[in-house]
Amino acid sequence: MKKLLLVFFLVSFSKNYAQTDYASVYNSESIISKGASLHDDKKYDEALKEYYKISKTDPKYLNAQYEIGLTLSAQDKKSELKTFLEDLYSKGKMAEYPDLYRMYAIFLSDEKEYESSEKIFKEGEKYLPYSSTFLYNYAILYIRKKENQKALDLLKRVVTNNPNHAQSHYLLGIMAFENGKITEGTLALMSYLAIAPTGQYANEAIMNLNANFGQNYLNENKLVFSKSGDNFEDIETILRNQLPLKKVYKIKSGIDDKITRQVQAIAEYATEHKMGDGFFETTYIPWVKSLVEKNQLEGYSYYSLLSMEDKLGKELNKQKKKITSFRDDYLLKDFWSVFAKRKLDIFGNTEDVVVTIRNEKPFIIGPQINGEFHGKCKYVNVYGNLGGELNFKNGLLDGQQKYYNEKGMLNEEKYFTAGKLDGKRTTYYENGNLALIENYKDDKLDGISTSYYPNGGKNCEINFTNGERNGTFICLYETGTKKTEIDITDGKLSGKYNSYNESGALTETYNCLNDKIEGNYLQYFDGKLVKSEAVYKNGVIDGIYKSYYANSTLEKENIYTSGNITKSSEYFENGKKSYESFYNDKGELETYDCFDNDGNKYFEEKYKSGELKSGLQFTSNSPKGTEINLTKKSFETKNFDGSLKVKGAFEKGKRTGEWNYLYSSGITSLNESYVNGKTNGISTNYLLNGDLSSKYNSTNDTISGRYETYDGNKVNQIYNYEKGEQNGPFQTFYPDGKVSTEGFMAANDVVSDKFIYTQSGNISIIEHYINSYMVNRKTFDTKGKLENEIDYKNKTEKFTLSFQNGAYIKNYEMTNGILNGKFSALDKFKTKITEAEYINGKVHNLYKTYSPVGSLLSERNYYCGKLNGQSKHYDYAGNLRITEEYLFGVENGKTIRYYNNKSKMMEYSSVNGSIEGETIYYNQKGEALVIIGYQNNIPRYFIRKNKTGELNEKVTIEKQTSEITSSYPNGKIAIQFTLDKGSINGKFIINNIEGKPEYECTYKNNNLEGERTEYYANGKPSKKENFVNNGFDGKQLYFKEDGMLIADLSFRNDELHGNSLIYSAGKLTQTKKYDSDELVEIIK
Repeated sequence: MKKLLLVFFLVSFSKNYAQTDYASVYNSESIISKGASLHDDKKYDEALKEYYKISKTDPKYLNAQYEIGLTLSAQDKKSELKTFLEDLYSKGKMAEYPDLYRMYAIFLSDEKEYESSEKIFKEGEKYLPYSSTFLYNYAILYIRKKENQKALDLLKRVVTNNPNHAQSHYLLGIMAFENGKITEGTLALMSYLAIAPTGQYANEAIMNLNANFGQNYLNENKLVFSKSGDNFEDIETILRNQLPLKKVYKIKSGIDDKITRQVQAIAEYATEHKMGDGFFETTYIPWVKSLVEKNQLEGYSYYSLLSMEDKLGKELNKQKKKITSFRDDYLLKDFWSVFAKRKLDIFGNTEDVVVTIRNEKPFIIGPQINGEFHGKCKYVNVYGNLGGELNFKNGLLDGQQKYYNEKGMLNEEKYFTAGKLDGKRTTYYENGNLALIENYKDDKLDGISTSYYPNGGKNCEINFTNGERNGTFICLYETGTKKTEIDITDGKLSGKYNSYNESGALTETYNCLNDKIEGNYLQYFDGKLVKSEAVYKNGVIDGIYKSYYANSTLEKENIYTSGNITKSSEYFENGKKSYESFYNDKGELETYDCFDNDGNKYFEEKYKSGELKSGLQFTSNSPKGTEINLTKKSFETKNFDGSLKVKGAFEKGKRTGEWNYLYSSGITSLNESYVNGKTNGISTNYLLNGDLSSKYNSTNDTISGRYETYDGNKVNQIYNYEKGEQNGPFQTFYPDGKVSTEGFMAANDVVSDKFIYTQSGNISIIEHYINSYMVNRKTFDTKGKLENEIDYKNKTEKFTLSFQNGAYIKNYEMTNGILNGKFSALDKFKTKITEAEYINGKVHNLYKTYSPVGSLLSERNYYCGKLNGQSKHYDYAGNLRITEEYLFGVENGKTIRYYNNKSKMMEYSSVNGSIEGETIYYNQKGEALVIIGYQNNIPRYFIRKNKTGELNEKVTIEKQTSEITSSYPNGKIAIQFTLDKGSINGKFIINNIEGKPEYECTYKNNNLEGERTEYYANGKPSKKENFVNNGFDGKQLYFKEDGMLIADLSFRNDELHGNSLIYSAGKLTQTKKYDSDELVEIIK
């Protein structure tokens, strides 16, 4: 046994802050591949750096963890590796990536922790019952534990299921020799040398076969190699008597040695062996017999010695032709069909099957006739587990075929006739739901094809004829309402093309003829209000194309002649022209004019053959224009008032180097870089107040790499892009920098798991996605205990769920796993939290939220997920605070801010999201204090009170900066604040006529910062609120007019967080505890 332990083969698993790299593209496969390459080059630390880049939300995360384990093993960092594997095991990750079981079990076995290793092997066997390397190393463990029978049984399982696993043949042979089984040992080692003549243990196999069988391997057998059969007494007597070693025994090889003589004796015996049901005879005798019958024994005698080429070079060189003939005429033609043939259970029936190999692992297992599969076969995956049920006829797929994912779930079934798709093909999502049904005829789509949503419900359906779409292509929303209907004839658009929103309203309509749009083209906001319109003739616009803002003012107008654009005009939100371009009769751009809000043309670009050649700069000092020389590298565009608007450089008519774009206030809006006319490098966007908005990398005009968004100059979202698509991990952050959500995206879809955290870092929700559709949701209490698991598969019902140990409930109405109907949330005392209505997963109609005191917090009207109509916002004590008006998601109309006494504090008008006209501020008595005139979000003037109190003293605002002050006739300040480049900065106060404050707060770059206090007419505060970067943070206090508290609410990061104390008549009546805006406990 000491010798056995020396010679067995163990398949082991050998194999500071930096500046942000925005250009680095996250690609799991390339990262892992690079790490593996570095590992192979023994650059282990560099390999680990690559593997550590893989996000824990990446579906390939455990793949990377496995590679990390390999590298730690290669570095012989046993302590780190053990901790690493223990952590993965304790977190239950190994079941998700079963190779980790193998790694962990082997490690423990190597470290002589045999009992622990056996435990892991037993657990792993549930997932890897057919994995050759797993079972082989399991056998090694039992050899180490001196439980050789268990090892033997495992090795036989390996060889049975995978004839190509050379090491198992080798170890079986060694074990047989060690137990005096010379025939069994020879057969196994012959097989090893047939499939691995230059393998790692080929020399050892040759040495064992070259020992004198009459003088070696004499130990008494203590193992059960076969329960029956395997009667090799005749040949063993011959071998023990050394008859093949006598000169009279005629050798059929040019190399005369014990190995060739003894192997020849057994091979010749195989032709006459009376077969039983023993393992060794059924596994090995058939191929050895065929070796003799095919007259390839001599070729084998040389081929099997290839590992000895250094010693037998001359002899082997003489036999090159026979070696080549053996390989080409036997190994590659006849060998495998005999060697890999065995009796196995195939779907409940024991049959003679052949195990075929792909990438050195079992691939298809099934019966063969004349070397071709015929009948029902198994397709196995890389772990050896069932990957498919295949039916063959004369080597071609024929009949039903089923395929399974790594979890053993059916994911596809299809029908073939003579190797061609013929009949139904069905695919399934990972949750078991239908994904797609297609029909084929003679390998082409023919008949109805239907796709489905992951949670149930038909998605799209179309008929095919001979591979071409034919009929009306209809897509539905999850709830079954129509989404699109498109007429198609012989694969070409022909007839109507209609799109509908979630409410069923028509949003786009036109007709096609022979794949080209013909006639009227219309887009709608809601089926009534036109969004764009045009007339097409023979697939091109004939006449005028117009698009509109939500308030029906013109957004863009293009004029076409004979299909070529001749003129294009674009308009600001307030309806004034912003850009105008002219084209030649070839549709090539010739001039591009830029206008400001006052209608002044400030720049004209001139083009030739689509290339910018020159420019004219217009200013108030040069109204006729000054020519700009583009041959100079430096380039500037100015506003009409002469202030800088754009600064960059050209080279050979193309943008190059750094370009800066400025708001009219002079604040930078965008900084980007160009190479040869295309954006390359980091682009940075800024808000109107100068705060960072976003930062990302571009490569040749395409976003590629890291993409960050900001709030208050702090990163609040990180995404990864590859070739313009969101690919890779994403994260969102609380204002204090802690992660709030994280997940993974592939081709712009959220995939796998998305994690949502509380502000304390505890898991709150885990959502599982298939192609951006949430199919499962788990919610946790504050202690991290799983509280609810919602499976959205085919969920069409009304239901109620309780959260945070009954602190509150949610009432849902769903259709096919998507919100559709009424939704509400109430605390355990039936106090309302939310009331809403959904249609096809989008908020629709009135959405109400309530504060912790039970009063209304907001009332917002929606249309298919977009704000539409009036919205009302209340403070946390229930006082009306703001009303605003929207049209299809864009602010349009009056916005009014109210005092606690319901009188107006301020009002302004929005036009398509832009402040337009006069903004008026009032005191609590309704007296207008100051007027600020805006044009397209730009403050142009303000009107203050004169000495007699009349509001008529107009002051021009220069460069959007001014001290805004208006006083009462008694000299007391009525209102005072500072505009700095369009943003409010510093103290903002409104006083009554006595000079006492009615409202006061502080702004920083247009964001509330610090305390905001509003007062009753009696001078007592009605509320004291605290802000950080415009978000609630800290104590929020609300009072009655007599000074008694109504509520004392705790916020952090703009979320209810901590205790919310609710008072009645000045006494504490209820405490509501919140964690990250979620109600977790109520104490009365």
